[in-house]
Amino acid sequence: MTNPSPRTRVPRPFALAALATAGAVGLLAPLAAAPPASATEGTAPPACVQYYASWRYTQVANDCSTAVSISVQYANGQSSTCRTVQPGTWATFDGYGTDTNYVTGLLTCTPAPVAAVFHATATTTYGQNLYLAGDIAELGGWDPAKAVPLTTDDTNYPLWTADLHLPADTPIAYKYIIKNPDGTVIWESGDNRTATTPPTGTFTTDDTWH
Repeated sequence: MTNPSPRTRVPRPFALAALATAGAVGLLAPLAAAPPASATEGTAPPACVQYYASWRYTQVANDCSTAVSISVQYANGQSSTCRTVQPGTWATFDGYGTDTNYVTGLLTCTPAPVAAVFHATATTTYGQNLYLAGDIAELGGWDPAKAVPLTTDDTNYPLWTADLHLPADTPIAYKYIIKNPDGTVIWESGDNRTATTPPTGTFTTDDTWH
C-alpha cells in the first residue's frame, strides 16, 4: 500500500519586478512577518495582506500564516470575484482601468464553491469500488473511511465519475483508492496528484489509475 506523500509548500513569490510590469504607479506596503490571518467576513483583511493597484492589474499579497479570501473594492461600488490567496503568495485581480475607477481597498469574503467533476479510468474486479481521497475535508482529509465514491456502469466502465463541490481557488492533493469487498484498501502508486481549483466555474479531471 502506498500512502499519500507530503505536499510541498510553495515559497512566497515576492517579486517587485513582476509587480512593476503591471504598468502604472502603485505601492505595495512592506509586509509583516507571517502573522495569522483573522477577520470577520466583509471587513478589512489583516495587516499581513497588502495590495498594489495599477490601471491594468491589482496584485494582492498574503504574508499571513493562513489563507485569506479577498475581494477588491472599486470606486464605482463594484467588487471583484472573491478569491482565496494562499499564505506566502499573491493573486492578480483587475486594475482600475482607463476610466479611473480606482481601487478603494480590500474586504474579506467567502468564495462560492466550484463544481468539480473527477473522471478516472480504472480496471477493477467484481466487488471492488473506486474512491477519491485527498488533503481537504471535501475529499476526506486522507481518511479512506471518508473518501468520495466514484460511480460507473456497464456503458462507461472502466471510466468512473464523481461530482462534488470544492472550495474555489484552492490547491488540492489527491489520490484514488480501491476498496475491496473485505474492507481492505489499495492506494494507487506514485506521488500525490495535485491541482488548483479555479476561482469560478467548473473543475474537471481526466485521470488514469497508477
